Amino acid sequence: MALINRYPERMRLIKDMIDLAKEELDHFEIVVKVLEERGVALTKDTGNTYAQRLHEHIRKAEPLRLLDALIVGAFIEARSCERFSLLADHAPTEEMRALYKSLLASEAGHYRAYTDIAREYFPVEEVKARLEEFGSIEADIIASLTNQPTMHG
Repeated sequence: MALINRYPERMRLIKDMIDLAKEELDHFEIVVKVLEERGVALTKDTGNTYAQRLHEHIRKAEPLRLLDALIVGAFIEARSCERFSLLADHAPTEEMRALYKSLLASEAGHYRAYTDIAREYFPVEEVKARLEEFGSIEADIIASLTNQPTMHG
């Protein structure tokens, strides 16, 4: 939603972010239902160090800020995709494996949405170069983090 608010003139971005937000809310509703069925209460979101540290590397000047925000979104979705893949392979029940597989497919689509939008607004080589730069940044961030049960880091 922050990207929609910051870039109201970029209609492709707005439409894609609306679709992504709807899908994320659908996923959240599914997860809440599963938690309720299992008698597990939601807890307060205390933030995500991985995502926060990635965001620290977003450049301030436009239009580079948009490019970096899209790249960070892509990395967060890719990491989420990786986690859902692990959960889908190792969940204790078939029901949970199926749930994680369905979420995995969507997360992969979200990664592509962010990178596709970036390629629409910026030269492909610039997007590729920044993806590589953030790959190095992300590796350093991950190496510095403690092992925590998070989806994005």
